[in-house]
Parts: sequence; structure tokens; C-alpha cells
Amino acid sequence: KPNWKDFALSFLASLYYLAEKYNIKELRDGIMASIPEHEVSMENVLDIAILAEDSILHKPFSDAVYDAAATFLRIEFKNRLDQALQFFTEANEVHAVVIFKVMSRMKDAICKNCQQSPCLTNVGITEDNFVAGAEVIDPTIGGWIVELVELVTQGAEFKFKGKWSEDGKIYKFTLNPEYYVYKCV
Repeated sequence: KPNWKDFALSFLASLYYLAEKYNIKELRDGIMASIPEHEVSMENVLDIAILAEDSILHKPFSDAVYDAAATFLRIEFKNRLDQALQFFTEANEVHAVVIFKVMSRMKDAICKNCQQSPCLTNVGITEDNFVAGAEVIDPTIGGWIVELVELVTQGAEFKFKGKWSEDGKIYKFTLNPEYYVYKCV
């Protein structure tokens, strides 16, 4: 089984076309799964976005490539659209549509872990931002990972049930934003 992340995205775009044409689901799925693993950098992010636009007829592939570019920019510029826009001011106006689409995805992207935009990574969990299924860590004791299960109220005190990554068991934890923070991206 090939490691698709070792191949250039432009090659995968052509291969994706063939997978669609000949309805090869396993190939299509393998390519799609590898897209988030591809390296995106400041040097190639615009090229990747252009490839996404060039592949627009293959919407799932195009969306995944656009998302990879937007995710990189969100992380690189810490969700600051103004800094990403400043980065793109050097780009040719021929690519204005591509830049607009990437910026739009950057703005609209909702984090898959905390379900927020902008992402709440390293923000403490509270009763207002609690999201069942999200992963949080306790950085005070070695960064243990806990999957949030349910918010529980005990009188005036908030607790939560969480599945601990070490043993998979569900425990009750005190809701304290200083101890448990979202672990996203």
C-alpha cells in the first residue's frame, strides 16, 4: 500500500481524477486521507491553493486541499486574518479568487476538536465552552489527555465526566480552566 503523503499534491490531483473516472474508492479514499498530512509551508501555500482551484471540478479533493492551506495559515498566523492578508499582498492579482477562497476558509473554519472559530487551543474549559467529544489536557501533570464526555452540575459546582486516554475509563473531574485546556490542532 503506497504512502500517499510522499507524492506531490499535483500528482495526487491527477491520480484522484483517475480514481473518480474509474470509480476506485480505495484509491480515492487513500488520497483524501493523505491530504492533511502533506507539508504546507510559507513557500508553497499559494501553490497549494492554486492547485485546489485548478481541481475545482473534483470538489472533495479541491475542498480538502483548500482546507489544508487554510489550516496551515490559521496555525501560522494564529487565526489573525490581517496577518494572512498581509502575507498575500505580495501575490499576483491573477490569484485574487484563490486568495479570497483561502481567506474565507480561514475565517469560517471551525476547529474539529473544540467546535469553535477561532479555535480554543490552550484555553481552559468552562461551562460555557464545554464540548462533549473534545480532547483536553492537564498541562500541570504531564499533559494527560482526557476526552470530554458530559458536563455535570453538583449544586453550585461544575464537574465533568471524561475518558482518560491512559486506560479508557470514564472519571469525574472538577471543571477548572486552570487545570484542563483544549488540545486542538
